[in-house]
Amino acid sequence: MENFNILPLLAIVLSILAYGQCEEQQIYRMCVPQKYYEDCLNLLKDPSEAGIRMQCVAGRDRIACLDMINQHKADVLASEPEDMYVAYHTKNSDYRVISEIRTKEDKDAPFRYEGIILVKKNSKIQSLNDLRGSKSCHTGFGRNVGYKIPITKLKNSHVLQVSLDPELTATERELKSLSEFFSQSCLVGNYSPYPETDHLLKKKYANLCALCEKPEQCNYPDNFSGYDGAIRCLDKGQGDVAFTKVHFVKKYFGLVASVTAEGDPAEFEYLCEDGSRRPITGAACSWAQRPWTGYISNADAVNGEEKLHNLQNRLEKFFENGLHAENKEAASHLLINENAAYHSKAEAIEPKEYLEKAGYKDVIERDGSAIRKMKMCVQTDTELAKCNAMRRAAYSRDIRPEIECLQDSDCITAVKQGKADMLALRGQYYKGARNAQLKPIVYESYCENNVLVAVVEPTLEKAALATKAIFFNEKCERSQKASAYLNKLRGISTCNIASASEKDIMIVNAKDLEQYKNKQLLCPNLEKKAVTEWKSCNLEANLPIAVFIRDSMSHVEQETLKHLFISLSDSFGKTSRLADVFTLFGTYAENEKNILFRDSALEFVTELKNPNTSEEIYNSLTCEVNESKS
Repeated sequence: MENFNILPLLAIVLSILAYGQCEEQQIYRMCVPQKYYEDCLNLLKDPSEAGIRMQCVAGRDRIACLDMINQHKADVLASEPEDMYVAYHTKNSDYRVISEIRTKEDKDAPFRYEGIILVKKNSKIQSLNDLRGSKSCHTGFGRNVGYKIPITKLKNSHVLQVSLDPELTATERELKSLSEFFSQSCLVGNYSPYPETDHLLKKKYANLCALCEKPEQCNYPDNFSGYDGAIRCLDKGQGDVAFTKVHFVKKYFGLVASVTAEGDPAEFEYLCEDGSRRPITGAACSWAQRPWTGYISNADAVNGEEKLHNLQNRLEKFFENGLHAENKEAASHLLINENAAYHSKAEAIEPKEYLEKAGYKDVIERDGSAIRKMKMCVQTDTELAKCNAMRRAAYSRDIRPEIECLQDSDCITAVKQGKADMLALRGQYYKGARNAQLKPIVYESYCENNVLVAVVEPTLEKAALATKAIFFNEKCERSQKASAYLNKLRGISTCNIASASEKDIMIVNAKDLEQYKNKQLLCPNLEKKAVTEWKSCNLEANLPIAVFIRDSMSHVEQETLKHLFISLSDSFGKTSRLADVFTLFGTYAENEKNILFRDSALEFVTELKNPNTSEEIYNSLTCEVNESKS
């Protein structure tokens, strides 16, 4: 009878032990953008990582990783506040911020930095209203504490009225409002990605540059720009108010150890939103904060105190070992660097609450005085998915106007009729778009040496050069076009071209010329040149993908859309700092290439660079070719 009673008890004990072992053995999946997947693996190969039981899983980019966490295909992602904003706006989501990556010097600070207003102690400025007509010092155009936060807060307080003039671009509306609100300022930076427009804006609103060390330049470097420069503009320049952050106030006035004071702290005070003042030697009154970068998970992975602490402890060990890893570069790609410190949150917090506590949600949602949402037309489901991913990433990174994605089987007609505002088109559709009164505003640009050339035997005589058949890749539209272009130049029919079996004249990519050192190039003028002369001697005739809009759009709308795509390119292009946030160019979906834009593109440009690449030449090669994914 005793044995009968013991057996069930023993089974229960074993079951509990087994469950505990399963819990102990749980492997947490850290999602990393594909481009940093190898870095994550290398970090886990470090001997110090043994036993941590973390696993790297690759997402296309951070937007994809957020979706994988929401779908429970991954457990955690190192993310910036802007990523958390994307998470907050994801449908049917249950994200949680569980830990922060702080700096060692500010490891006890609740926020990464705090935006403040600094005034002189003897100043008559007692409220936000009193800022009107004052002389302002800013960190720089487009920056958080020196531009975005002041505009957001002054607008929300109804002190600053941003112009609604439909004849002005969104950027100029804000510049005009600041120019009218402040008597003089130092606001350096590029007001436009186009140098000519930048110059015109600075000339039109010259008072925004008047307080700078170099007003005629109004750009970096300037002694009165940046976090400390804005303070210097107030202290040693002619400014009445400075917009900067607390950390640099402490450094500038020698309120941190081992730093020599550049100014007298007794002569300055913080201006608070409620109109009160505080000495800078004490606690600051910030009017907006930037949250820390942190780790985001889903509710299921941290449901309950024990689950939360298990993941936090695992992350902390992974993080601390990453600080001492041999591969410092790999660690930095996972947001771990020698100045970083790990901090576990007392409880898991929803992204919305995390951002609102810092007052940062309003900063991200600053509308930029945009005209309206701009609709991009796409055709396939995959294109729609990429367009929506682009929309989410762009809005969180202050790229305006906001994009709206529309799916239609005939996008040229949709844009022509005003149902949509823009679409991306391959070369074979340019002519149809032109016929529908559409026009291109930006074009894809590729690696400089990503052009097609004709390589020939150096011994080939001139007569043979004029008649020999061409060897090329018949499945590639680019190769077909280059071959047709060469035939046109030689006075040979461009129709029904078939690749030759002989390789006397070959169409190849200039990227591969290393293997053709013993050859020469055949140029458009039918002269031969060395293979090193591919820049001026190529036969690239294919048109890049371009973004088309209605020709009837107003000048402001056209400039706004042009600026939108240049901003997307600057932020998410292949060499951009935020390329891991969203894959604008590159592989977007498995088994599908060139979704919306070509995988090989690098950036958007406003003009075609290659003299051979023109609509006139392309359209003169009249024979139909099969669309290719090359």
